[in-house]
Amino acid sequence: MTDVSERRPVKPTAQQIATIAAILALSSWAPAASGEGSALKHNVKHLCRDYLEGFGSRATSLVYHHRLNGPKAVDALESPAEIAKRRVRGKAMPYGYGSGIQDVALENGHFLFALCDAYEATGDEFFAETAKHIFAGMKLVATVSPVPGFVPRGPHPDGHSYYPNSSMDQHTTFVYALWRYYRSSLATDEDKRFIADVLDKVARRMEQYGWEIRVEDGSQRAHVGFCWLQFTRTGATVLLAVLGAVSDVTGDRHWHELYEQLGTEQDGLRWKLLSADSDARRPPLTLYSNQFPVGLAVLTGAEKDVARQEQLREYRRLAAERMLRSNVFDENQWRRLDWADNWTEQETEQLLTPFGLSLHKLATVFDIYQRFDPQFWASKNWKLRTINGKLCFGIPTVAFHAALLSEDAGLIQEVAPHVTDMVEKMLAHGHRYTHGENFNRSVVLGLHLLAVEKP
Repeated sequence: MTDVSERRPVKPTAQQIATIAAILALSSWAPAASGEGSALKHNVKHLCRDYLEGFGSRATSLVYHHRLNGPKAVDALESPAEIAKRRVRGKAMPYGYGSGIQDVALENGHFLFALCDAYEATGDEFFAETAKHIFAGMKLVATVSPVPGFVPRGPHPDGHSYYPNSSMDQHTTFVYALWRYYRSSLATDEDKRFIADVLDKVARRMEQYGWEIRVEDGSQRAHVGFCWLQFTRTGATVLLAVLGAVSDVTGDRHWHELYEQLGTEQDGLRWKLLSADSDARRPPLTLYSNQFPVGLAVLTGAEKDVARQEQLREYRRLAAERMLRSNVFDENQWRRLDWADNWTEQETEQLLTPFGLSLHKLATVFDIYQRFDPQFWASKNWKLRTINGKLCFGIPTVAFHAALLSEDAGLIQEVAPHVTDMVEKMLAHGHRYTHGENFNRSVVLGLHLLAVEKP
């Protein structure tokens, strides 16, 4: 990759400008009129609008992790010059954490997937136009690297700059989202050919490196680039979901045969790991475990065998229930590092006190979401902001995401009021939120709830 600091910013095309204008016009703010749909639909559409206005770039048709319509504008993101040096805020950071472009494939992938679900359920043209817009951005993600099949962290709104050290969640969610768009009624024949070609290249690169993710030049394993052939729940989920998706869209016999072969290895151990009665050790859940319910939904949709589909549905239901019922403060159930960094037990306990929480009292995701307060977004204490955002809001989104994709009516009904509240709180207070992670999750959950909402 050449020195991106020398390149000029990419100007949005006339088509991109027209698409954004159409999206904003379709969601111009007004009270929901009789016959126009539910209050949830009304609110979700306008939260999408706020998300695009606040975190979106017209130049790339992508949303970003940092707010772009604030005082710093695009300078809220790391500069192309620093990205070229693989740094963030002057420090070496090859995978771009803190840059604002580190999760482009992940966050846009979840957004696109949920937009397709919402459009298929409602037929609302707003969701169609927004999905087409984000798909155009994902096409840029797919082609910005000169290495076929590599999914980068980025690109920056200049349309060129990215970090060449990627991860599992970037690659898998990219595949899941393109598979979902392919399977939607929005995809044209041209779109389908593009998706099949791109996903074939992703799979061939993964196969070339033994199903581990390598940095762009292939010289070393990427951050969180572990081998997917491992016989664990995580390995089985991502390997089978990606292979199932690629086989489904390409129709290539090679991928179908490999999907079946790897699924039957060691007496079908991978499928046994994804069954409700498996006694395999369950790793602690994390702030980013929301990617696995998406992968399991893709695997269910790509799989042709009815018995396997039913097995997956039951596994997904039980996995979602576990997320909803488990004690967030039990480190065997949820990884504490995601919201408590390396703080001591005493320090963590003291920081939880203003929220009425304690490490020594059981708390489910429902309990901790009740302690979320938008007022803490303005706190000068970054640790309190972290607990409020990552623990009290972020962790519940993981479990709610799993419940909404579980296909279980009872679990969906249980989380629906909380997701509705998240959407309303972000609509009311989101202008004070400068980072896109929870904004993204609120939008995505709202879209998924709308897709399964019963009139």
